Amino acid sequence: MKRDLSRRGTILPKDLLAVLLRLVLTAGVLFSGLASAADSSRVLFRLTGSNTVGADLAPALVKDYLKSIGATEIRQRTEGEKHWIHADLEGEQVVVPIIALGSSTGFKALDSDTADIGMASRRIKGKEVELLARFGDFTSAQAEHVIGLDALVITVHKDNPINRLTLAQLAQIYSGEIRNWSQLGGPDLPIRPLHRDIESGTRATFDSEVFGSTRPAKPFVYEVSGNHETRALVEQDRAAIGYLPFADSDGMHKVAIKSGELAAVVPDRGIIATEDFPLTRRLYLYRNPGRFNAQVDAFLKFVESPAGQQIVEAIGFINLTPVSLKLPAYANAPDSYRQLMENGSRLSISFRFADGSTELDNRALRDLHRLQEFMAQEENRDLSLTLVGFSDRKSNQNIADLISRFRALKVQGALLRDHQMGDSQIMAVGAFAPLTADSEQGPVKNSRVEVWIN
Repeated sequence: MKRDLSRRGTILPKDLLAVLLRLVLTAGVLFSGLASAADSSRVLFRLTGSNTVGADLAPALVKDYLKSIGATEIRQRTEGEKHWIHADLEGEQVVVPIIALGSSTGFKALDSDTADIGMASRRIKGKEVELLARFGDFTSAQAEHVIGLDALVITVHKDNPINRLTLAQLAQIYSGEIRNWSQLGGPDLPIRPLHRDIESGTRATFDSEVFGSTRPAKPFVYEVSGNHETRALVEQDRAAIGYLPFADSDGMHKVAIKSGELAAVVPDRGIIATEDFPLTRRLYLYRNPGRFNAQVDAFLKFVESPAGQQIVEAIGFINLTPVSLKLPAYANAPDSYRQLMENGSRLSISFRFADGSTELDNRALRDLHRLQEFMAQEENRDLSLTLVGFSDRKSNQNIADLISRFRALKVQGALLRDHQMGDSQIMAVGAFAPLTADSEQGPVKNSRVEVWIN
């Protein structure tokens, strides 16, 4: 006989409800325990943030770090943009989770204590510094670690005859002031600009260098989901223009970019290493300065070591290990500087200052150590060292010369005081050869100290 339950409620006694509730809770605890048992590995540390850093570079660095501390049976499990690096360390199973969903997610994870290291392909923003201020200063050398360099390469279809653009023209293309390639000497085709999504650190770099700040995309700009989509669309569409990380740009039609008074250039490893190319960007790892974690500190030290920097290079980025570069002399350079360019070589290190201030930035502080190690190598001990100071173009010539000399003296003093390197010479060239005419970027990019050897 079929029961009619549509009109009859099922009323359970209170004690039976309590029993069922206990059973549900017990089942939940058991399930949780089973889940834990399924992966009982101890978490060494957690990384969250940039896909540029997290896709290939971070897993490679973690694996080699684990190997350096004696771990065995190192293996990787990947699900989409999430990676788990497992290993056996001193008889114990350990794991390092890596979640690579964008630079901004790294700072959110540091805020919520779901990550120990934030990965970023851009520098931390002011609002993120404020968000994390309760932990300490995330702009300090203790928190901020530059681990390598990249550059955005502007690319167009192989049949597009455009080979050179200025930063101002890029801004006009993406803002809609220039809408057809014929306005630039190209074919009569409407330009199709490709842009990364608003959360992307790659887009943040582009916006910062081209516009000075992040801004919403115009309706005619097509937002892509990632670098692979950008590459595919540029290869297919004669009207397209986009930007790719240096490591992803092989085989593409690359456009030379002009900024400031320097010649238009297609980026190569040398000009990226010196950060002279206008669309160069730094790759960062951020740690909580208010919390000590021995594994985090050891990992960061490994990443910044020569062994870690070799991995940065192997993955396709530009490492921070100093190398000498032979560069053509500028015809209009001051006599002393032109002679230095003709007879010497430039090191890939360029010292820069925090937000255009008088204090060296965090990369520069570590580059002091790298320079000391370079000059201590047996084959370099007889080299002479010249520090060439530059200033921004805002001041008059006399003040510009004084500022450029002061900056060179600042680096010389740090080398003498902290690194016992007292045999360097200085040269001041004022506001010669500014790298950018942008009023916001100028104080940081133009006010620099180059390192020359001969």
